[in-house]
Amino acid sequence: MNAALKSGLWMLPMAVLLASGCQKAITVEQQPYTEKISIESLLQPGTIPRVYVNRTVPFFVATETQTPSSLFVPDAEVVMAGGGEVDIFRADSTFNRFFCRWEPFYVGNIEIRADTQYELRVTHRGRTYTATTTTNVPAVRIDSVSYTSAFTDIYGGHEGVIVDFVDLPNQDNQYRFYTTRPLHNKHETTDDLEYASTCLPDGEFVEVTEVGRFVYFDDNLDGAPVRFVAEPAYTQFEGDESLVYVQSLDEQAAFFYDTLDRQHEANINPFTEPVFLYTNIEGAIGVFGAVNLSPPYPFVFPEDHLN
Repeated sequence: MNAALKSGLWMLPMAVLLASGCQKAITVEQQPYTEKISIESLLQPGTIPRVYVNRTVPFFVATETQTPSSLFVPDAEVVMAGGGEVDIFRADSTFNRFFCRWEPFYVGNIEIRADTQYELRVTHRGRTYTATTTTNVPAVRIDSVSYTSAFTDIYGGHEGVIVDFVDLPNQDNQYRFYTTRPLHNKHETTDDLEYASTCLPDGEFVEVTEVGRFVYFDDNLDGAPVRFVAEPAYTQFEGDESLVYVQSLDEQAAFFYDTLDRQHEANINPFTEPVFLYTNIEGAIGVFGAVNLSPPYPFVFPEDHLN
């Protein structure tokens, strides 16, 4: 055996030893935790409003043990006033047939009007939380929708839906990707869970809504053409049909979802600076804001999801 080979054999266990020496188990002591109320409601003209009222949980609680039903606060009083009318909400729920679970919320009775100021009041165990918003968010019109089999963002490489439109001039605007499409039990989520529906029978479809993570601000792009690329939340097959929208948000909603996304980045990337979650509801976590949707743009996926 030559000297070089002997040296290589000697260096290998040393490298392993050095690498293993960099690992250290750290015990994190659980601190006392006081739960807070989380309130989320986005008003869109022409729709019946919903308000999601939930409780927060500690950071180290296992995510898979938490469901919309287990987090829901069922004993709140929810009232919304606007346009000279007062709407008293009631607890309700829908069954998400893709995820096989009930999703509870509070629902109103009066359709949301455009260009109207609304005040939300949520009362729970003697404490009242209030916020206001105005439904004056303008909608854009999509020029084209296309597809790319490869684009890269901070989360890695993906397929993507490309949306082109023109920014509305002389105002601050914020946008998100939004689409609806039918899925069956062969579709999966594109996150780390890769979840497929366990309660949909073969051949049966259910319509789902996908909302993009990223919020696009028109800083320095006033009135200019805009293009953004969004990774679908579910896998697709060639010929899958969808309706694509651009969701316009007011500043309050945009700031909330932008900081929420950046908090998610900080959880998975140690080199990302953590941020405080924006809220416009004093004493609570969440947002009461206004949104609007562009006219739908039909889009057909040109290829199967690439593994």
